Amino acid sequence: MFWSLDPFGTVKGVIESWQPKGCTTEKDFEQSLLKELQKKLKKQRIQTQYGLGRQRIDIVVDGKVPIELKKDLKRTSALQRAVGQLEQYLQDWDHLFLVLCGDIEPDLLKTLEKYAGGKEDDLEALLSSLPFGTEKIIIMVKR
Repeated sequence: MFWSLDPFGTVKGVIESWQPKGCTTEKDFEQSLLKELQKKLKKQRIQTQYGLGRQRIDIVVDGKVPIELKKDLKRTSALQRAVGQLEQYLQDWDHLFLVLCGDIEPDLLKTLEKYAGGKEDDLEALLSSLPFGTEKIIIMVKR
């Protein structure tokens, strides 16, 4: 994998190809993704429950690529909690992955996508070479 050229794209490819099996809890999904990242990104340092200030993000690859996992987005309260966490993370990270696992209420997913879409960078950033283009939050759904 071409880590040094595009670390975010490399991690995105691993998440896209990841096939979680037998996972019933958020921790199960986290451990499954961790194993997949370790298998495919052998030379990168992969940390779980990475602390930054008072926040802990689920996985960080090489200190550069943060990944937050959420399982079963079925209630408005879970959506509100996720948005609050994302707001905190965006104070410390320019971009991050949000991986949704399990049961996801379609209306809540649309709301979350709308929120994430509002977190795009301005035109000047669009013209620069950001790893995600203008997206600050990349939402990926794994069932």
